[in-house]
Amino acid sequence: PEPTAPAGSPQELARDLFGDRLITYIEIPVIEVLAPVTAVGWQPDPLNPAAAVWDSPAAKVGWALTSALPGQDGNILLFGHNNIDSSVFQNLYRLQPGDSIRLQTGRGDAVYRVDRVDLLPVLDEEAGRLAFLEYFKPTRAPRLTVVSCWPPDNNTHRVVVIAYPER
Repeated sequence: PEPTAPAGSPQELARDLFGDRLITYIEIPVIEVLAPVTAVGWQPDPLNPAAAVWDSPAAKVGWALTSALPGQDGNILLFGHNNIDSSVFQNLYRLQPGDSIRLQTGRGDAVYRVDRVDLLPVLDEEAGRLAFLEYFKPTRAPRLTVVSCWPPDNNTHRVVVIAYPER
């Protein structure tokens, strides 16, 4: 069982709104990942009050509270660290088209197949923001987007995995 989330936390809010539809675990067998998933929101950026930054999922995988859930049309956005906390996505870049990603929910499992893996250099703030908007935007069809930093000994790039529901 998942530990009780603090009152008012994104996880508590998500549990109240979505109940057993929430993603509880992600499994990626080819890179030996089995990790808990937690809802994450965003906070004002202290260095730029007009901007916001996503909360850190720490040693877990973060599900963006504003993204879709399995069984819905839309883009499911998951992210995690590659070289701090649990380094859950240290080997995310090794995924290949056709590899499976399983999302566990209280209603059962949803399996996705990797379509592509992109490595993007971290650009200046505005160029990076525009590049990532394409990956993070809502979609009409079901899609899974998984993001982390790369390489494992640095954070000069982002690895972005795009996967679609297995039919």
